[in-house]
Amino acid sequence: MKTGFIFPSLVSADAGDGEALNVSSMLDKGESSAYLSVGGSRAPSVLLDFGIKTTGYFFVELEESSGDELVIQYGPLRDALIKTLIVPMPADGVLWVDEEYIALRYMKLSIRSKAVLPSPCQASIRRIGVKFSAYPCVYRGSFRATDPFWEKLWRTGAYTTQLCLQRSRFASTFRNELPEPHRTFVNEWRSPYSDYVIFDGPRRDREAWIGDIRTEALNIYYAFGANETVKSSLHLFHALQESSGLIPGSAASRQAFTEYNLWWIISIWEHYLFTEDRAFLDKMYEGYRSLMDWIEFRLDSRGFLYNDKTWMWTFPREGYGSATQCVLYRALQCAARIEEEAGERERVEALERLAAHLRRQLIDTYWDEDKGVFSDVLNLEDADVVLSDVNCYAVVFGLADRKMSERILSYLKAEMWTPYGSATLDRKLERAVPAAGCTHFQTYLPGMSLTDEQTMSFMWPHNKQIWPFMNGYEVEARFLADQADEALELTRRCWGTMLAQEPGTYWEMIDAENGEFPLRSFFEFSKGDALNSACHGWSGWISAILQGYALGVRPLRPGFRETLIAPRLGAGLTEIEGAIPTPHGPISVKIDGDERQVRLKVGHPEAVSVVYDFNSRFFEGKRILINGEAWRP
Repeated sequence: MKTGFIFPSLVSADAGDGEALNVSSMLDKGESSAYLSVGGSRAPSVLLDFGIKTTGYFFVELEESSGDELVIQYGPLRDALIKTLIVPMPADGVLWVDEEYIALRYMKLSIRSKAVLPSPCQASIRRIGVKFSAYPCVYRGSFRATDPFWEKLWRTGAYTTQLCLQRSRFASTFRNELPEPHRTFVNEWRSPYSDYVIFDGPRRDREAWIGDIRTEALNIYYAFGANETVKSSLHLFHALQESSGLIPGSAASRQAFTEYNLWWIISIWEHYLFTEDRAFLDKMYEGYRSLMDWIEFRLDSRGFLYNDKTWMWTFPREGYGSATQCVLYRALQCAARIEEEAGERERVEALERLAAHLRRQLIDTYWDEDKGVFSDVLNLEDADVVLSDVNCYAVVFGLADRKMSERILSYLKAEMWTPYGSATLDRKLERAVPAAGCTHFQTYLPGMSLTDEQTMSFMWPHNKQIWPFMNGYEVEARFLADQADEALELTRRCWGTMLAQEPGTYWEMIDAENGEFPLRSFFEFSKGDALNSACHGWSGWISAILQGYALGVRPLRPGFRETLIAPRLGAGLTEIEGAIPTPHGPISVKIDGDERQVRLKVGHPEAVSVVYDFNSRFFEGKRILINGEAWRP
C-alpha cells in the first residue's frame, strides 16, 4: 500500500471550452507541468485515480497561474464524487499541503475564476496528489495461502483498518455542527498514548465509536501490533465517562448507545489479553468499575439490561432484547477476568454467578425450540422475523450449547445466505407499523410524522441487507463449530464480493439485491454525507478472524504467554502460513501436507508456551507432525 506523497494516475481529460495539455506531467516528481485554461463557460476537467481507496492531505504545486481557484471533486468511486474541495491557487513554486485530510479513490480536478462573471483563468500545475494521513503501520502480522486470493483478502482487511487510524483532532465529518463543548473537546483532547485513534470510517462518520473499536482492535493486534492506537481510543472514552459511569457510543457526536458501553468492558479486557499491559489495565480499572456499578444497578430480576439502540440503528429494538443480553453475557465474562487480575476473588464469583443466571434466563425467555434460533425484540406490528446478530453472538460468546449452535447455523445458512453474504434478517420486512408506545423514529426525526413508505426507506440499510461486520461473527461462529468449509465459503461470498469491486477496501454494507456498493443515501433526511462507507474498519476484521481461526492462533493467557494453536482448515484452504506479533516476539505457523499427514512448522518466543488443538474434522485420521516430530495428544 502506498504511503508518503502519493500521485494518482490519469483516467481521462476533457478540455471543455479551454485547454487541458500535458496532463500526465503533474502526476510525478518531474519538473514539467500540466496546463489547464478556460475562456468560456465549461471549464476543463481531469479525472484521476489513486488506484485504491486512500486518505491524505491534498497537495499541489503550481508553476504559474491566474490566481483563481482549483476545484477538487472526490469520492470512493468514479460515480460517487460526493465531496468538493475549493482551493485558492497557491503562490507559484510553493508546495501547498492542506491541513485536513480527505478520503478518496477518485479525484476530478478543474479550475474556475473568482470573478462574479465568467472570466478566463489558467494554471500550470507541476504536481498534485495527497500526502498519506493514516497511522504509519508496520505490517508485522501476515497470512498467506497457495491461492493468492487469501493473502489479498487478508491484506485488504488490514489496510481497511489502517485507513481508519487517523489523528483524533479530525474527528467527525459534521464537526462544525457539533455543540461548542463537543467541538472544543475534539480540538483540544490529546492522548498520552498516541495522536491517532480508531475511527469507524475515514470519510463518514469519521469518529470513534466504541462498538466499532472492538473488532478493529482485534485487527490491530493481529496485523500490526500497534497497541498504542487501541490504548488512545479506549482512553478517549474514559475521558468522556459521565459521573453515572456511562460512556457515549460515539466520541464526537456523543450519541447514546447503552449496549456500546458493554463493548468498552470487552475491549479493555481483550487489550490486556493481547498485550499484558498491566499499567493500562490499572489506568482503566476505576472507569470500568464505575460503569459496572451502573450496569449492575440497572439489571432487572432476570439479570437483563434495558437498551436504547443497537448497531442496527434504523430498527426499533428498544427494550430488554436478546442481542443486548448476549453482549452483556460476554461483558460479564470479561469483567470477571479483569477482577481476577485485580485479585478480587469475591467479585469474580459474583460476576460468574450473574453470568450463569443471565444465560439461563436468556435461553428460557428467547430460545425458540421450533425454529432452533433465538428471537429478539423488534417494536413493529406483525414483524415475525429472525435477526442474525443475536444468533451469531449466542454461538461465539458460548451461550448456545453445541446442539443449539448447530441448529442456529443451519437456520442462518438456509434462510439468510445470499450469493453475496449472510443477511441481517431471514425475510425482508414489507411494512413498518410501529408498535404501541414505540418512539424510535421520533428519536432520529423529532417532530416528523413518517408515512409507512418513509419508515420503510429509513429502515432500508438493515432490512435484509448484508453487513460484513455481522458476517464476521457468523464466520467466527462457524469456525468455532468446526464448520470450516462453510466459514470459508461465507468469507468468499461476502469479502470476495467487495474484493472484486472498487475502491479496494471493505464497505460498511453490501446491497443484498445485486452485491454492489449502494449509491443511495443511508439517511435520506440527512443534511450532509450519508452515503455508505466505502472503507469501514469493522468490515476489515475478517483478517483477524483468518489469523485467529484458520491459522488458529489465539491467546489463552495475557500477552500470549500461553497460546492456543487450533487450525481450522477447509476446502480451498489447506496450505497456509502466517505470523502474529506478540509482546514477546512473533509467533509463526506454516501448515501443509497431503491426505495422510499434516505438517506444521511453528516458531514462537521462549516466553510463550503453546497448547495445540487438532480436534477438527480436517485432521481426522491424519498423522500430525510439528517441527518434524509426531504429535501425540
